[in-house]
Amino acid sequence: MRETQSLKTVQQEQYSLQEFINDVDGVVRGYSSESEILLHLKPALEKLVSSPASVPAKAFTPRKDRFAMTLIQMPQDEAYSIIGGVWHPGQTTPIHDHLTWAIIGVYEGEEREALFRRTDDGSNPELAKVQQVSERVNKKGHVTVLGHSGIHRVDNISLKPALSVHIYGRDIGNTERHSYDPVTGEIGRFVSGYCNVLRDTERF
Repeated sequence: MRETQSLKTVQQEQYSLQEFINDVDGVVRGYSSESEILLHLKPALEKLVSSPASVPAKAFTPRKDRFAMTLIQMPQDEAYSIIGGVWHPGQTTPIHDHLTWAIIGVYEGEEREALFRRTDDGSNPELAKVQQVSERVNKKGHVTVLGHSGIHRVDNISLKPALSVHIYGRDIGNTERHSYDPVTGEIGRFVSGYCNVLRDTERF
């Protein structure tokens, strides 16, 4: 009897990717403010990345040359995008922004994340001053929440691949974003694209 009850408990705790997508869609369309959206998305993502085998392996397509982003879900109106991210050992991102809200959960492995803030007035489109405000190693189940102005850098300093699930408030793979050089102050521009979807070249 106890074994049957335990099995039912495990089954009830399973949270499928489709259930997660449905919940994300409901939250994004049900709330208008960034703070409300992030407040309600965080527990959903925490539940997903803490559920064993909830995300299929095809959602995490690695690249040898750099951090990889696989598009998992995006509605036709591009109200949000859900991404599978992969870092091989030693891979890193530049210091960068998203130009939208972002919420990121570690699914497997460990990610070192540094958070930054701009200390200049933003008047020069080519230069910026960024200051690191924190750094931590995020392990499985950890969820980071970033508002529209969030800036961070993520890398994998472990010996195993790091996998994470990301939600953004726009088509992040076809968004021209900014990278920041902390030494020279130079602002770079990049479009990340997706591993499994052709880039929309008509936008840039």
